Amino acid sequence: MQKNNVSIYLIGLGSVGRNFLSILAEEGKLISQRTGAEIVIGGASDRTGSVIFKSPVAPADLLKAKQAGNILSLGKEAPVTEMTENEGGILVDMSSASRDGSRELSMYLSAMKNGMDIVTANKSPLANHWKEIMDRASAGSRTVLYEATVAGGVPLFSLLSRSCGPSTVNEFHGIVSLTANFVLKQMREGKPFSDAVAEAQKRGIAETDFRDDTDGLDGARKTVILANALFGKNMTLKDIRTSGVSESTDAKGMDRYRLITEITRSGREVHAFSGLRGLDEGDYLLSLGEMSLGYEVSTSRNGRLRIQSVSDGPGETAAAVMNDVMSLAKEKFQGKC
Repeated sequence: MQKNNVSIYLIGLGSVGRNFLSILAEEGKLISQRTGAEIVIGGASDRTGSVIFKSPVAPADLLKAKQAGNILSLGKEAPVTEMTENEGGILVDMSSASRDGSRELSMYLSAMKNGMDIVTANKSPLANHWKEIMDRASAGSRTVLYEATVAGGVPLFSLLSRSCGPSTVNEFHGIVSLTANFVLKQMREGKPFSDAVAEAQKRGIAETDFRDDTDGLDGARKTVILANALFGKNMTLKDIRTSGVSESTDAKGMDRYRLITEITRSGREVHAFSGLRGLDEGDYLLSLGEMSLGYEVSTSRNGRLRIQSVSDGPGETAAAVMNDVMSLAKEKFQGKC
């Protein structure tokens, strides 16, 4: 099969971005075989600036430059807006979430206007501006994929859309935020909050700025995306009240408490919850390990499904991002499947 080039433009080269580059470097041949396309990096952006590549840059070389802190040495320094001006390309957003998603919204709308598709691991724009983003995508026949926004590397949207086509989702019950639950477990075992957070950071599951995760904002963002994507709503963060874990949390007696997402359909109404909740003995979510994410969904035609990971982190999230990129590449050259 003749190979075609798909140009991608990377926004954010943190833990997920570096793992994404490692996957592309190590699995490039497999990715090409499965998509019928060569994934070519057209540009990249990190905290030091943005760069457009005049000639192909190997993923391993970009990763090496990132680790040395000098990605700008690989090409032409450019404003980040140039990353959105590449018709036929894919904008891949793995950047840290802004508080209100407005920065990302502007970037996505510009990219789609210029004929680009979007793959994102960034929750904030979808949680704050879902309707505007999806309306623009629909109007311009563009695609927005977001598998990595909710459950890291655990298959969710792609699984339900491709394997449960005849069904509607009536209930979602899951643990989709790792950090807060990990910290809570450490606190139940006697560690103070600060030590629990430090351990989460050491294991690579908590950001330097961890408050969005522990305060429950990360879980609330994911709940909004789930409600909109699976239940057909147009919620924003303003529609979700949440709770989390902090220095003042008394973890004693909280053996069956978890930070969960629960969304249920009752007739035309959809009720969404994100926060700490005590679970009944025997609840499936209590069986998940400290490094696991998982969910249970009740569907109209495919029954009740349970999906979980043994462990989840930046590597698994990066794999979910890559899967979305591969799906778009296949659609471009093999037709929608």
